[in-house]
Amino acid sequence: MCTLLLGLPLIARLTDNYIQYILNLVLIYVIVGIGLNFLLGFAGQFAFAHAALMGIGAYTTALLSTRLGVSFWICLPLSGVVAAVIGALGALPAMRMKRVYLALVTLAFAQLIVWVLVNWRAVTFGTDGVDISAPNLFGWRVKGDGRVFYVVFLCAIVMYWLARRIMESRIGRAFATIRENEIVARCNGINVAWTKTVVFALSAFYAGIGGSLYGLTLGFIVPDSFGLSQLVLHFSIVVLGGLLSLFGAVIGAVLLTILPELLRDFQALQEIIYGLVLMVVILVMPNGIAGLCKAWGLLPREVMARNWRALEAGPPPGRER
Repeated sequence: MCTLLLGLPLIARLTDNYIQYILNLVLIYVIVGIGLNFLLGFAGQFAFAHAALMGIGAYTTALLSTRLGVSFWICLPLSGVVAAVIGALGALPAMRMKRVYLALVTLAFAQLIVWVLVNWRAVTFGTDGVDISAPNLFGWRVKGDGRVFYVVFLCAIVMYWLARRIMESRIGRAFATIRENEIVARCNGINVAWTKTVVFALSAFYAGIGGSLYGLTLGFIVPDSFGLSQLVLHFSIVVLGGLLSLFGAVIGAVLLTILPELLRDFQALQEIIYGLVLMVVILVMPNGIAGLCKAWGLLPREVMARNWRALEAGPPPGRER
């Protein structure tokens, strides 16, 4: 599968460069979708600042490279770290609020970030936007969708592998336990406050990395790129693909990046079809497309975030709660 993906730039070059651009966006939204799935799916935290945190990652890369001349290869991980630090602040209201109240507070936080990006013109250039120049790697200039693809593809593979490792670990099981019952989590020795902080920061880190790659792909960013429409897209990717599956982020990113392109000639019906697809998935497939595919045996089951009821039995013999 990886070999096939590595050959996609050659195929796109023989057909249309725009196809390559869409492929790059798909991989970026896979990374962003995995990050939101950590928070919304695996940990059950209804927070909606993901698009703004993606903007933080994009602007960190753009401003550091434009104003200070920092290498993109330093800006890329740093964008994730900056977004993670800011995203961890979202854990503060999560200590006292749940569900719709947490969603409203984090949505307001996201709008505040966008407002800062628009109005702090001395730093962000406001609505004029910021250019991101093509980086160099050992003399190889990463310019053009074909070359950018290999950077985005490598990052997507690493981030997906990291996500699997996290969800198969103790912290991944802690996420699932908090999602189902915080009281059970505390009884099993899980530090709920610390775990929520970790999942908020982790989700923001993925959003920051995705934002940095998004800026590299577009070459130019503006604050409006990270508003409500971007948030709706992220939420739809996770819900459509599957809230409790890393495969779901891949499926959702592919469908919701390619579907608008297929419906480009039907502008009048585009939003209607888009809405109908989401309604059908929510009503008929509560676990998303990935959940349905797993039930039919079309996708392998993911060994991660084991059922929280396995923790109700308590710690292994010889250990006290």
